[in-house]
This record gives sequence, structure tokens and C-alpha cells, in this order.
Amino acid sequence: MDDSEDVPKDFIKLKSEKLSVDEVSELVISPYCGAVSLFIGTTRNNFEGKKVIHLEYEAYTSMAETEIKKICRDVRQKWPSVQHIAVHHRLG
Repeated sequence: MDDSEDVPKDFIKLKSEKLSVDEVSELVISPYCGAVSLFIGTTRNNFEGKKVIHLEYEAYTSMAETEIKKICRDVRQKWPSVQHIAVHHRLG
């Protein structure tokens, strides 16, 4: 594989369907990198002493995507060796 076949990419997705760790992981695997680092956010079963029974996430999609792109640029500026970045966020 030559260098042009694996140029750094950002994969950003906001969706209402269930997220797939395998899908995200496959997007960022690169022969130029020795590791994949994943962050998976979960929700507590309580908040301020109250039981959490329901969550609903909304987003102004174009604004959220713009802010995520800024985060990706910041990551690349701070850590230039990062190859691919995938940010998937579930809505609904």
C-alpha cells in the first residue's frame, strides 16, 4: 500500500440507529498505526440522587458536525501522527 491509499480521514456520523463498535473500529484501522483507541460513553443509572429511566439526545446536526470537525482539527494539530478519526454519536 502506498502513502496515497491511506491518507488521514475523519468519519463523522450522527444517527438515530444503534451504534456499532465494529463499524467504527474498521473505519480507523490503518497499517501505519499500531493501535486503535476507542471511547464508548455510557449512562449512569442515576443523576443527582434520582433514577434514570429514559434518555433523549437531540442535535442541531450541521452545528454538531461543525464542532466535531473542529475537535478533529485540534486533535490533528496536537497529535500529527493520528491517522483516522471516527466520531459517531447516537441521537434519539
